[in-house]
Amino acid sequence: MDKTLVALIVITVITVGALFGVLYKMKSGFGPFNLKVYGLTLVVGVSSIIVLTDIPTEKLTAVFGILGAIAGYLFGLKKE
Repeated sequence: MDKTLVALIVITVITVGALFGVLYKMKSGFGPFNLKVYGLTLVVGVSSIIVLTDIPTEKLTAVFGILGAIAGYLFGLKKE
């Protein structure tokens, strides 16, 4: 089995496990803080998976730009 495929599977399993762990720890539902934690966990996992794929560099910059915008939005959320 290819090392890249094994790394993709491991990262996917860790990301899904982390998302379920975050979801399990949420007691009060999706508040602003919980949304930040869940969203940033998802963004980090997806970006780690995308790095290991065979997508050309020209297309990766656009994808990471969008993921960076999402992460910036999540970091910018403030509790009213």
